[in-house]
Order: sequence, then structure tokens, then C-alpha cells
Amino acid sequence: MSRRSAVILFFAAVLCFTVDRRAALAQDLKCKDLPPLKDSPSGYQKRGDRCEGLYVANVGAHSLAAMSFSLGKIRFELEPSVRLQVSAPGQTQPINVRAVAIPPKTYYRMDAALPAGATMVWPVRDVLLRASLGDTRIGIFGWKGPETAKTLVPVRVVTQDAKSATAKPAAPFLTIEATFDAQQVKWRWAPARADGCQAFGPWQNAIQHPVTASWPIAIKLDQLPAGVHCLETAAQSGGSTTWETLKLRLEIPAS
Repeated sequence: MSRRSAVILFFAAVLCFTVDRRAALAQDLKCKDLPPLKDSPSGYQKRGDRCEGLYVANVGAHSLAAMSFSLGKIRFELEPSVRLQVSAPGQTQPINVRAVAIPPKTYYRMDAALPAGATMVWPVRDVLLRASLGDTRIGIFGWKGPETAKTLVPVRVVTQDAKSATAKPAAPFLTIEATFDAQQVKWRWAPARADGCQAFGPWQNAIQHPVTASWPIAIKLDQLPAGVHCLETAAQSGGSTTWETLKLRLEIPAS
């Protein structure tokens, strides 16, 4: 066999393995038990290699939640031809990906499995366009480990074109939401260890003025070094002496 033939066979085998791996993950993907929006083509359901759509949800009590963890801010046009590429730079094992709606009382979710080193194609026309969920109205994050004890990892979302596909990863952004009007929101971080967290640093302000319920609060994490960290956020509503807290474990990829 010639050297050229051997090279061709090698790349053909790699391509087949990648396609088979993605097909296997898509086949194994099970949609979460979310009640879909009835009689709507945008209802939560399996759509190829992902589960995506609108669903019916119960309103919860006062809480804080992570809404997005991305490399740079998400930017795209809400047009039928737009296809997004979702990747997780620096990850060497499969991760889970989830997208959610940021506006209050808009119950949208997308769930998918992403193999290490792979890129998922996410068509805007299927649900986002129908639901008018543009780039400022959705959040997306990845995670590894069990969902009850997950480590968040930032994902990169770009439009499927040559210019954005070659863009360098930007600083990681974490976006959180409070289900109540917040007078103060603070955050702090510590290096993680196997059995917990090391000593936390000082509290930092996440907002400069009060925000209304469900207002997206973006925290730029460019000061954190590469590695796994503990991050704690705390929010206080007006007239209250108590703080709602959210504790996260997240990973910052190497540049």
C-alpha cells in the first residue's frame, strides 16, 4: 500500500469514528421530562442531536440561578439562514450543553451532548426564530459530572461562517438571575479542591445599582486563572436582611 493510500484510509477512519460517535450520542440522548407547550411546533422535543423547545413550568420561590457561561458574549442575527456553532474549547471529555431563555415567564430549553473536540450545529430557525429569542434573550452553558454536582464549563457560540469560526476565544462570562428585585448582588471565588474549596477571596460587587427581578447580571471572570474554582454569589432584596446565595463549581479553560 502506498503512503498516500494509507493517509487517505487513516482520515477516512477518523471521519467514520467521529460521525459514528455523534450518531451514538444523538441516539442515546433522552429529552428531559419537561411538559411541552401543547399544540405548538416549538414545543420541547427531540430535534436530531438535541432536545429543544418551549415548555410549561411552575413558578418557584426566591432564588438565584446560573443562566449562561460562555466565552465572550453571544452575538447572532435572528434570521432563518443563521446556523450557530457550539463548542467547548479545552475540554478533553464529553460535556452536556443547555440553553435557556432569559426573559421572565419564557420557558425555553435546549439540551444536547457534545463530544470532546466536537462542534454542534444549532439552527436558529427551528425554535429561536419562532419564539423571538435573539442573542440577548438566551443563555447557554456546559457542564460535566452529574447534574446534582456538576462543574460548569464555558461554551463558545459563533455563527457558521469563516470569519467567526476563526475568532479567538474571549473572556469567560457568567450570567446569573435573581427571581426577585435585588438591591445588592455580590460574588467571590476560591480555588477548588477535591473535597471542597480553599479560602475565598473578598466579596466583589456584581451590580452598581438595584435590578428588577430576572434582570441578567453578567460577571466577567477574566481575573480567574485556568483551573477549577468555587464561585459563590449572594443577592439581597430591598428591605430584607437575608441573602439568597448560589454556590457553583466551574472550570476556566487554558487560553
